[in-house]
Amino acid sequence: MNSAEDEEVVRGFFQQMINGDQQLVEIFTSDVAATLEDATVFFDQLIPEMPYVENPQHAMANSMFFCSAMLAVYLALRGRGVDVHAFGNQVLALLARQVPAAQPVTMKPPRRLADAALQSQSDAKPGEFVFEVYEGDHKEVDWGMNVRSCAICTLFSKHDAMDLVPYMCATDDVMSDLGAQGLQRSGSIAVGAHQCDFVYKSGGEARRLAAQYPEKIRLVE
Repeated sequence: MNSAEDEEVVRGFFQQMINGDQQLVEIFTSDVAATLEDATVFFDQLIPEMPYVENPQHAMANSMFFCSAMLAVYLALRGRGVDVHAFGNQVLALLARQVPAAQPVTMKPPRRLADAALQSQSDAKPGEFVFEVYEGDHKEVDWGMNVRSCAICTLFSKHDAMDLVPYMCATDDVMSDLGAQGLQRSGSIAVGAHQCDFVYKSGGEARRLAAQYPEKIRLVE
C-alpha cells in the first residue's frame, strides 16, 4: 500500500484537473457536481492499483495519472449511459483546445525518460510500463520509443474499459500536432499491435493512429 503522503500528491493531480473535467462532464450531463463526486470516488478506488503513486517524479507518472483521471471520469459517466467513443472524442477535442502549443520535440530522447526506460527493462514492478528509447539518425528520425508492456492497458482492463485506451493513445498524436513534433505511429498495444511505437521527427509529417485504426478511434468531424 502506498503511503498517505504519496496518495495525497496523486489526489492533488486529480483535483487540478477538475476544471477541465467539469467542461467534459457538462457535455454529457447536467448533473455535473454529482458526476464529479462519483469520479472522485472512482479515482480514490483506482489509487491502490495505479503504478508510480509512490514515485510521482517518474518519467511516465504524469501520463499514467492523466489517463487514470480520464478513466475515473469515464466510469462515472458510463454509469449514466455515456458511450465510450463519444467520450473519447470529447477528450481529444478538449485536449486540442486547452493545451498550449508544446515545444518542438528534442533532437535526442530526454535523459530522464531514457534512464527510466533502462530501469523498466530490468526491474519494472507488476503493472508498470516496460519500454525502450533510442536515438535516431537525425535525418528521418530524431528519436523513438517502443512500449513493450502498457500500464494503461493493465489498469483499464481491470475495469472493462479497454475500448477507451485507443483514445488515450491518440492523445499523444494531439500533443504532437500541437508542438509540430512529427510523431509517426504504426500501432499500439490497445489497437492490437505487439508494442506501442513512437517515432519523432521535429517538424515532420505526422502519422496518426486514428487514420490507421478508424474502427478503434472513431473520430467525429
